[in-house]
Amino acid sequence: MKSKTSFINRGILRNDFKRYTWIGIVYLLGLLLTIPLKLVMLFSRPDGIKMYYTARTYLQVLQLDYFPNLILIIIVPVLTGLLLFRYLQTNTAADMVHALPIKRETLYNTHIAAGLTLLLVPVIITALVSWAVVTGLGIEFIQGKHILSWLGICLLMNLVFFLSTVAVGMFTGLSTLQGLLTYILLLVPAGLSVLVLHSLKMHVYGFPYDLYAAANLDKLSPLLRLPSSVNIPLSTGELIFYILLCIALYLIGRYLYQQRKVESAGDAITFAILRPIFKYCVTFCTMLLLGSYFHETQGNIIWTYCGYLLGAGLGYFLTEILLEKSIDVFHWQRARGLGIYALVIIALVGFLQVDFTGYEKRLPELSQVESVYMDSYFHPLIYHNDNAPFQPYQKLYKDKDNILNIYNLQREIIAHRSEEKGVIIPPWSTNHTRVCLAYQLKDGNCVYRDYIINTAKYKEQLKPIYESREYKVNQYQLLRVNIDDIKLVEINNHYGNKNVSISDKELMRQAVAVLRNDIYGQNYDNMTMTRKPPWADIAITLAWEKNPPPDIGSDVAMISNNNTATSENNYQIYLSWEKSYTHFERWLQSTGLYNQARLLPGEDISYALVDYAPDGIDRATYDDLMGNRLLKEKPGVLKVSDPVQLELCLQNYQDSYTEQAVYMIVFELKNGSSFYGLFPSAEVPGFIKEHFAQ
Repeated sequence: MKSKTSFINRGILRNDFKRYTWIGIVYLLGLLLTIPLKLVMLFSRPDGIKMYYTARTYLQVLQLDYFPNLILIIIVPVLTGLLLFRYLQTNTAADMVHALPIKRETLYNTHIAAGLTLLLVPVIITALVSWAVVTGLGIEFIQGKHILSWLGICLLMNLVFFLSTVAVGMFTGLSTLQGLLTYILLLVPAGLSVLVLHSLKMHVYGFPYDLYAAANLDKLSPLLRLPSSVNIPLSTGELIFYILLCIALYLIGRYLYQQRKVESAGDAITFAILRPIFKYCVTFCTMLLLGSYFHETQGNIIWTYCGYLLGAGLGYFLTEILLEKSIDVFHWQRARGLGIYALVIIALVGFLQVDFTGYEKRLPELSQVESVYMDSYFHPLIYHNDNAPFQPYQKLYKDKDNILNIYNLQREIIAHRSEEKGVIIPPWSTNHTRVCLAYQLKDGNCVYRDYIINTAKYKEQLKPIYESREYKVNQYQLLRVNIDDIKLVEINNHYGNKNVSISDKELMRQAVAVLRNDIYGQNYDNMTMTRKPPWADIAITLAWEKNPPPDIGSDVAMISNNNTATSENNYQIYLSWEKSYTHFERWLQSTGLYNQARLLPGEDISYALVDYAPDGIDRATYDDLMGNRLLKEKPGVLKVSDPVQLELCLQNYQDSYTEQAVYMIVFELKNGSSFYGLFPSAEVPGFIKEHFAQ
């Protein structure tokens, strides 16, 4: 019979609408309940509640991370694609439809037109109704641009999800697998990138995994990009990319539809050429997934390789079962493919281990280094949000001596890489620190490295860096603020509810000046080796009429300003009153504020209980010190009530657990509360040693 050549077939289109109009109706009702009705509900709240509503309260309804909105956009387009092309997955229906005198291209275009109508019309109607509600009720927080933004992104993402489902449905003959593969396909670019980067981190010493893993990988996946578009709107480049992606998906789906065999309905993969690709892609992904999982949970390279082996085997044979529709796949002839795959992976891992490219020992030319970023994470280099009041402070080093010191540190790390490579450091280790480096070269290029090092091992290289003025300015916000912006200095000790507030301008200047002197005077051991808790916490309130200086950094807390008569915004920065801050201590004594700022023996502390455990203190025993439960009931403990001895204990105890400590102490306050800690061997007061030596 002669086939019709029109772009769409009206009869098929009417049939699609007759069968699936309910999808559009349900979608429309869901969107209307989610957005315009929600706006009406917010507006109709009692005035006593509504007075607390801000623009953010109303705009959240239009945000795409709003759960009901998000679920509808993610599920309905995929469901529509599954149902409209459901006939392809059953032999009888496929034979019947393709027996009609209609070209395949026309059938494909007709179903696409029906799907787009069912999806896009409800979105447009919802936008119009929302605009009418906002205008009619006079909700001034929402403007036309907000509704247009929601409309544009919803239309675009409906297209992406629907056309992805259709394209996936062309190379699989199972509806369930089609839906599953659609979501996997939408996640694969971002997910596979993370897995590959994680594997490189495990096998390439110094590879900056976090830098790349956090660098907008969500943009590789529409499923992840949709909710994140709330804080970071889609750029023009992204909009163009998604439009081109929709065109590509449409063309790929149309081509595969024309090439697909009718009898392939029911097959997991409908094209023979794609079966080995599918099989080895699944094997590769499951291998990386289980390897990364075992690496993170077990912290052992042997477990990592076991994860690789188990993941590859599971992925390979499960895919074989799926493709062959039989469990009779466990024999040598089929396992041969897995063996070849294993040899390729072993060669690849060996290639990474021996560092054929020289990546691990590569250093930039020192003469070409313009500046160096050095911190314990890469977040400030990759985070940017124009809507945030603060941007992360980038700890850059431009002093030639510091650049040389950092360069020497990395050279020493590289020299010992054979000892450190493959060693997995537990996250709770206090003997290690993370060093993230980014060299900015004069030609505009950057060189990035990421290491976890033993601080004691590299003390000689770290010491001149830490003790430099530039490092301290980068590390302490107090050294970067303008004293004239300071409005209040507060000193708080939470255990004894002791606090001091300083608002006098001259006293604040003096306090900040002596604190800065103490910070500049800190040596390497004071900054890194001590685990002694501070005397108290210090909060410094600053105020700016507009925005804070760009170099203040993001580690500040914004304080709500209830004074409508002023446009000032208040912010706080925090630091600790360390026991090594002797200038600040003497200044407090000279102003008569010392006794109000810290806990004092006799005045605030009644007594302390000390116990000796010559075999060491396990973590559970240390945690049981909370609330004085353990030592109060234990015979033989030392009770310290002499103020001089209590002061010695306060000066020398530490509040973080260490396996080397053998003395435990609990301080009992007069207000009924208590706090506890340990004594390192070198810091135990003599009278305690003498007591337990008897």
